[in-house]
Amino acid sequence: MAVLKRTLPTSIAIAVGIFVLVSIFTPYTLLDAFGLYFIDVAIIIAAFAFFLGVLNLLRVHARKLRESPADRIFSFVLLVVMILVLVFGLPPVEGEPSGPSQPLVQWLFENVQVPIQASLSALLVFLLITAAYRLLSLRNVESAVMLLVALLVLLGQAAVGLFPPLVAVRDWIIAVPALAGIRGILLGVALGAILTGLRLLLGIERPYSE
Repeated sequence: MAVLKRTLPTSIAIAVGIFVLVSIFTPYTLLDAFGLYFIDVAIIIAAFAFFLGVLNLLRVHARKLRESPADRIFSFVLLVVMILVLVFGLPPVEGEPSGPSQPLVQWLFENVQVPIQASLSALLVFLLITAAYRLLSLRNVESAVMLLVALLVLLGQAAVGLFPPLVAVRDWIIAVPALAGIRGILLGVALGAILTGLRLLLGIERPYSE
């Protein structure tokens, strides 16, 4: 049983991962075909996983409707909207687009999803103001530099056409130190992704065998 639960899934994942990686970096047509086949299989498995996630969502919120009176209204709204989207969005309607472009799905998105996102974004403004106040308070030299840079960028943004030197300073800050920091973060993310991929390929981490 240990072989079936740990060794076999790990071996399959390592072999398929290395095969797809080799097919990407080699010009052989046969390897490309097998690599695309494995990618298509992964997409199909992900689709089934999404379907299982929908079933699990139905199960969890159906249980909340029965056992949790306090959260019943939220579960009811979620299930009703999800069922409406599936019923009217999946089947093709003659003379109308199906899927996300279906008129009812578009109406639900514009009148339910968009207002919710706008409300969350409005709440994030207060969170960002609080975080900026705590971050930009003068506690040490680093916070003073951060406050000075933030003020220069804000003044340069507000002084467009009024005070060209501030605009030039703002553009330099965005193009040189800020862009350098962003590139450093992206390099770190890329190295982290490569390291995580190597750990999965070498079997050090085995989320597929849990």
